Order: sequence, then structure tokens, then C-alpha cells
Amino acid sequence: MTKLDQLHRKLNSMISRKFFHKVAASVAVTGMILSIVIDIAGAATRLKNGDTVNGFIQTNSPSFRYRNQSLRNSPFQNAAGEEYIFNSKRGDTIQVTVEVEDGSTLLPILVLTSSQTGNQVAYNDKTRSLSYKVTADGEYRLLILGQNNTRGRYTVAISGITGDTTAQTPQPTSTPSNDPRRLLLQNEYGLTLLDKCPATTDKLVVANFPEYGQTYTYCGNPNRFLRAGQYTYDLASGDLKPGAPATTGSNPSTPPVTATTDPRRLLLQNEYGLTLLDKCPTITDKLVVANFPEYGQTYTYCGNPNRFLRAGQYTYDLASGDL
Repeated sequence: MTKLDQLHRKLNSMISRKFFHKVAASVAVTGMILSIVIDIAGAATRLKNGDTVNGFIQTNSPSFRYRNQSLRNSPFQNAAGEEYIFNSKRGDTIQVTVEVEDGSTLLPILVLTSSQTGNQVAYNDKTRSLSYKVTADGEYRLLILGQNNTRGRYTVAISGITGDTTAQTPQPTSTPSNDPRRLLLQNEYGLTLLDKCPATTDKLVVANFPEYGQTYTYCGNPNRFLRAGQYTYDLASGDLKPGAPATTGSNPSTPPVTATTDPRRLLLQNEYGLTLLDKCPTITDKLVVANFPEYGQTYTYCGNPNRFLRAGQYTYDLASGDL
């Protein structure tokens, strides 16, 4: 046996042990993970134009994160409530109204978020109604929350959706040679990946990466480490776990990577009001430097300080959604 063969055998042994530990850990908690995914997915009700749906915010209702847009510089808050999703086209004027059951103490908060960008686009905690003119095709998340820990039954009605659009799941936006998600699936799990997910994926490994309010999906052929099925990558633990993400789309597309579609750049601009540079200079001591650690590498953006962020180094926590 040559030294090269010995090296290959040793490397394969190391990779196999790593695969085994990852898969074993995933299998050990499969029941718990699947139950969580099912609970989260079940909490979101899909709405169509003209729908009127009954809801009930209880003590054990899930908690959601939102920002009070009526107050300047308001921090993120959490409140119990219920989640709805719908698809809409650019130009639609969405009208949402909430009627509270007689005798209920519920004070509803209405929050609308774009699933594509993760940005909150509309908010109302005063009039039990919400109006929003859609600026981009796609999926939107509507939250009905209980203000000041109030609970109770309600009815929500939605109108203004002139045409339903298919929720799109973004495909990888980098080239195959430098896409960190693709490299992770190939190197850590030995997957042979397809260029694009086909319409039917029941015989494939479907790996989902939820990030910044959208989900990137990759498809590959099953192997001895991963059987055909849905998997979701947990960035906090660094594991690919069995089960689909909370919200999945169909008909995946491959949007080009530009400054207007980069989810990290959009988050820094929309959530923190940063004016970003095209490239970080050599000296950054007078700039805001935002770091996004992902899949063993770090994406770095530089921008001018503002009233929200002073010059300095910042790191984005994907789990909490905070810089």
C-alpha cells in the first residue's frame, strides 16, 4: 500500500467518524425536532383573499418578536399570538381587520413581515386594522399579537390580494466553488448536489438553510449518511437535522447576487439605517464593521456610523437576530 493510499484511508476514516457522530446526534433527537417543526408549522395558517378566520390568543400561545414602528428607535419586543401567511403581488393593497369577541380584554397588535427579507413592513396597535401596499411579489407573514399580555378570541379578515403568487424558496446565490452552504453539504455530509432542485424531490436529500427571513434549499442524491427526505440546518449547533423548516416554498429560483438582493446588506440598511461601502478599506477604525459568521467563514460589511451604531466592530447573532 502506498503512502497516498494510507493517507486516503486515514482521511476517509476521520470523515466517517465525524459523519457518524453528526448523524447519531441528529437521530437521537429526531422525535423532539420533528415535534417542534410540526408545532411551528401548524401555528401558521395560510390565508387567501376574502378569508375570515377565527383566532384565540391563549397563555400557551407561541411568542413572536416584533418592533413597535410607531416609536422611534423602539427595541425588539416579544408577545404571544398567532401567525398567518399569504402570498401577494406587487401593487396589491392589503387590508386586514381584527374584530375582538365581546367581553374580551384582548388588545390586538397587527404586524406584517416580508418572508423574503425578514423585514417588518407594517405595524398597528391602535385601530385593529392594517393597510399595506405590496412593493414586491412574494410571501408575507401576518402576526396577531396580544398587547400587554392580553388574551382572548378574535376574528381576522383579509382582502386586497388580487392574485396569488407561489412562494419562492431562494436557491444558493454564490457560485458552486465558493458557496459556503454547498461546500458544507459536500465536505461534511458527502452529498453530490444538483445544480437546481427539480419539481419532484421525494427521492432526494433536500437540505434547507433558514437565514434572514428566507430559506435556501439544496438538493442532492442520498448516500450512506443521509437518506432521502427533508433536512434543516441548525446554525446554532452546526448540525443538519431531520425535518422541513417552519415555512417552505416551492418552485425554487436562483436570484442573482447584487447589492439589492444581498440579505445581509439589506438587513444592515433597513434594520440599522447603515450607508454601506462597496468594500471595506484597509483602515476601519472610524467605520461600523458588521461581521456575519456563517459555516466556518465570516462575511464583513463596512458602513458609516449613525445614531444607531457608533464606529466599531459588531457581530450578528443569527439565533437572536441582533447585531
